[in-house]
Amino acid sequence: MKRVTLRAEEGASLSSGSLRLYAIAEEDDGEGALHPVGAVDLYAYDPLNRRCAVGIMVATEQRRRGYATAMLQELERMGRETFALHQLYADIAATNEVSLALFGKAGYRECGRFEEWLVVKGRYVDCVRMQRGVGGGDEG
Repeated sequence: MKRVTLRAEEGASLSSGSLRLYAIAEEDDGEGALHPVGAVDLYAYDPLNRRCAVGIMVATEQRRRGYATAMLQELERMGRETFALHQLYADIAATNEVSLALFGKAGYRECGRFEEWLVVKGRYVDCVRMQRGVGGGDEG
């Protein structure tokens, strides 16, 4: 399993409503060199209901190497321990089979669908909403 650390820019916080976390991975070369592999965006933060939307980006040259799964696992831990979130969710184009499979593998489940919600390659496609409870923020 790949190991990544998610880091925000100094002084950045989720209280502004959105936050970009940069994914840094340790090289497998035995020297422990660090290199960026992508980013996770948290947005539409709802502090009352302790939920947040998530978007994930992996650098083209780093794709299909397990980093996206590791990023979502680290985000789940941070959502619970750092941000005290109750739920994370993602809105994904119904035509994006790779992202749907990634989030499904990470324990997200489909909870809704918006018809003709997104424009992809010049045409409207459905948007699939997927969510995952992270267990934080359960204090009523």
